[in-house]
Amino acid sequence: MYLFVYGSLRYGFELNHLVSKSRFIGLGYIEGYEMYDLGNYPGIIKGDGIVWGEVYEIDEKLIKLLDEVEDYKGSPDDLYVREKTRVYFDQKRKYYLDNVYFYRYNREIANDMEKIEDGDYSAWSGMPIIVNYFAYAENTNEKILRQRGVDIMLSEIPAYMKGYRLIFNVPCKYGYCANLLEDENGIICGYLQKVFLHTLNSLDKAEQHLIKYIREVVKVYDRNGKEYFAYAYVSSHKDDREKPSEEYLKMIREGLMRGWGNECVSTGLYDEPGIS
Repeated sequence: MYLFVYGSLRYGFELNHLVSKSRFIGLGYIEGYEMYDLGNYPGIIKGDGIVWGEVYEIDEKLIKLLDEVEDYKGSPDDLYVREKTRVYFDQKRKYYLDNVYFYRYNREIANDMEKIEDGDYSAWSGMPIIVNYFAYAENTNEKILRQRGVDIMLSEIPAYMKGYRLIFNVPCKYGYCANLLEDENGIICGYLQKVFLHTLNSLDKAEQHLIKYIREVVKVYDRNGKEYFAYAYVSSHKDDREKPSEEYLKMIREGLMRGWGNECVSTGLYDEPGIS
């Protein structure tokens, strides 16, 4: 089962330790709700806005514990009500999960309670925001990541995408850099990295975000086939495929080898790519 958390259970807040060991699916948002500051924590009620939060995979034991923490007993006068909703992970609403649990505030909103307009409690509180990032090309190489200012990574696991292949058509200092092209039988190998949002802001400069690449949400899988939603840098330009330099290919191969070994090879990187 999945849980959407938007307040004191999010990263950096006092109750995050309750979910921090659970599998982080990604940063997402729900529609049709508004957020208010209730003092030391937020509450959301039905409305016309959106609310941002983190999605985790949890089990029955944890949901029972969280029911106690949120004072949910299934009574009409509970402080919070546990409900299910759809969570979106991208602005185009391409990626989403249904039947995700969340806790809705079950009291009247007082006149002196401040509305949090953007629905993002972490941003409003000045706390760091965590996201998933999928590195599939030269950013799989730790040396390149350090050069680009990525000095803090909360976690990293091998991960892969389905339905794409590598092409090389984006001019860069290495000649031509990697891009993704839809391919029904293709597989892209890389790493799922849990990072701070401001880490991606620093990568934007290296990737020339909005000039050469666009930061898009993609669906990736771990070795066990579990799905995640992560940001990746993709160019909308799909024509004029070029031959990449050997130096550039070497960086990608070294990056993939450190976690994947020979287990996963991106379609388009070698002659006979695939996942073993």
